[in-house]
Amino acid sequence: MKQWFKASIASFAIIGLLTAASAVSAAPQSSTKVYIDGVQQKNVLTINGRTMAQLTAFHDPEKLTYSFEQATKTVVISYKAKNLVIRLKAGASAAAVNGKNVKLDAPVTIKDGRTYLPLRFLTETLGGYATFNSDTKHVIIRTPSGEERFKLLMSGDLDKARDAAIRIQPTYENKEITPYGEGFTTIYTFPKGEALRFETDYKGLLSYIEISPEGLALVKWQIDTLGQNGEAGKKPGSFGESSFFRDSFMASTLTYGTIDKNGTSNDIDVIDYYANPEYKGIIVVPIPGEVRTDGKN
Repeated sequence: MKQWFKASIASFAIIGLLTAASAVSAAPQSSTKVYIDGVQQKNVLTINGRTMAQLTAFHDPEKLTYSFEQATKTVVISYKAKNLVIRLKAGASAAAVNGKNVKLDAPVTIKDGRTYLPLRFLTETLGGYATFNSDTKHVIIRTPSGEERFKLLMSGDLDKARDAAIRIQPTYENKEITPYGEGFTTIYTFPKGEALRFETDYKGLLSYIEISPEGLALVKWQIDTLGQNGEAGKKPGSFGESSFFRDSFMASTLTYGTIDKNGTSNDIDVIDYYANPEYKGIIVVPIPGEVRTDGKN
């Protein structure tokens, strides 16, 4: 089902730093979808038979830094933890990796002020991940940090995996329903012991989301409970015993607890973010006694 990129899927945009022009013709976008760290790339082009995507996308500030040497018109990518320095020039068919030339599958290309280079080179050199799913026609890319988050999502501790799941940008399998109501509270509900499927409740909009084996957050069902914007997708079955996390922005509190098989909610605790600044930005916390049951090896 999965295979490395071949001629039709070989290149990926790094960053819009160079300004030189290059002779590039863009064909219409194909049915292939490109995802980088779970985010679908909208501006994908087919150039000379190769699928290309911009970067602002291969964005990994935890590990990678980018710079531009104006005098030599060179993009410099640094990966300090691995002592890697990559130097790239427009039109070059090779990159300098720690001073050694490494041949590229396709030359560095400039279009509309954006720099494009072979994707396989990036992932193999920097330690990210790339594959093509021929069944779904998805190109799946993960930065080095994105690959670490994916492994945590699939097999890490329950609370950390849940936190990773809710932070993935959603991909809508049906039409996207927008919330009609008002409010500043979001409730996340997970089946007991699970991290790879959950519901959100925001401004009266209920959404059911499943994490795919590729790490995509697929929105399977939505309904505006206020009856204004309709419903899309198929409603899931009951979660049964569950855990919830209620993030109240205006009150600056996090309430968490459990739901029993009869649907009765039980608050465990309320965390005041002002009084407990160490919890700032945290939405998912451990539920006492809960053990993960859906981890993937």
